[in-house]
Amino acid sequence: MSLVLLLLLVGTLDAPAQNPAAWITDEQQKQIVEHLRAVLPPCWTITQTAMNRTPDDWHTSDNRGFEIDGKNSEHVFQVWFLPKDWIGIGQPRPNRPRLVYWEGVLMGQDFKTIANTDQVPVHEGLQRLGMSTPSLVNGGWYLAATVFKDRLPELDNQTQALVSRFCQDRACRDEAAYSLIVLGVPARTITLDCAEHARGEAQGFCVSALGYMGGRDSVRVLDDVVSDPLTSPLVQKYAAMSLYSIADPSSGPALLRALHTISWPEAAAQVVEAIGRIHYELAAPEILSRMKRESPDQQVYYAKTLASLRYNLAVAAIEQLCKTTTFSADWILKKQQEEYLGWVPEIAFMRLTASWGTPSNGIRLLLLPPEGPVMADRIRVAVVIENVGDRDLDILGPPGGDVIVDGKRYEHKDSVITDGNITLRVNDVATRAIDLSGLIADGGLHRIEYQLGTATSNQLTIQARR
Repeated sequence: MSLVLLLLLVGTLDAPAQNPAAWITDEQQKQIVEHLRAVLPPCWTITQTAMNRTPDDWHTSDNRGFEIDGKNSEHVFQVWFLPKDWIGIGQPRPNRPRLVYWEGVLMGQDFKTIANTDQVPVHEGLQRLGMSTPSLVNGGWYLAATVFKDRLPELDNQTQALVSRFCQDRACRDEAAYSLIVLGVPARTITLDCAEHARGEAQGFCVSALGYMGGRDSVRVLDDVVSDPLTSPLVQKYAAMSLYSIADPSSGPALLRALHTISWPEAAAQVVEAIGRIHYELAAPEILSRMKRESPDQQVYYAKTLASLRYNLAVAAIEQLCKTTTFSADWILKKQQEEYLGWVPEIAFMRLTASWGTPSNGIRLLLLPPEGPVMADRIRVAVVIENVGDRDLDILGPPGGDVIVDGKRYEHKDSVITDGNITLRVNDVATRAIDLSGLIADGGLHRIEYQLGTATSNQLTIQARR
């Protein structure tokens, strides 16, 4: 309830920088102080407040800020309440302590805070105001896209002006780029420069942010970073993840070059995932060769990509990873409950060898029979749905598909997701149970098919006992 009152009292903080006093009233300041006092650890007191004050170790041209200072017997803190569209760049501080994962920067519905203290309990108290990190690479991208909607060119100019004014060396520019990402500010030019020229943690953050920004310039920089043998393995991993998100087919050659030089298994696995996402078939021989050299826990990533590339020469090697090559409805429905199907080697083998239906509109279908003899009044088959296209598909929810028994169509007899994620990602598979009870009444042979959209499965022939 206190959070709701705070958000209502703070109001909208989008006033222009040239009128800094207009964004918050005296009464709103009092309410913020009261709520902050309520979440501070015991023995901490608020000592003073000040308007039009901005964080001490940040450069900015926007004076909108409400500073609150506090202390206990030994320690002090400063926290600044700022408009959610406030822009600034952090000043470089060697060996800056990273005490909490949100780096002291939090955002609520209508404001953000920057805290300066070495006391983790104070940071955690601020978080109890109902705020979370606005970092672009820690869940804040979509919030930033809302806050700065239709202002990205202006934002790019403002951030470049700040860097030009206050930064004279690489360390300062890297800290500026890093701090803008943590602050939730999508500054394209600064981020591109950091991803291309920085090293260490700043480069990793910037490379990750480019995966959200996209665009040809992001692809160019990420291609160079991922394929450069001088890039750290961790940053190569982040670059591959960003290329996976952007999914530009032109990145194939760069990803293949990276695969030749990367030694860290985790980074190599991300490169392989990105190759599979864009279906770069020329990389298949190298992926198979690399899979044979990897440990068993890493080989599943390679098997999935080889299946996505439809590389039939990998069938024998993938079969060696499998515990079974006989698939039934009961087996796959149980597997789906236990783990992510993409990391099951048997699924890769199935994708390469089973009698799937003809692909249509980005999907293909496979019907699997029950395990063992079946009774006419208790028949359950399973349909496996594979996304063979180049975009994620929201197809796992209602209304479902149709089952066809001996030429007769029955609508929506399959189980669908009614509360949860209905998206089937590129190269992923999902399975649904189909209850045929009541549709087959005798012990004869019956032909079963399944249709979802324009795609039709293989045909099963089932004989049920009475």
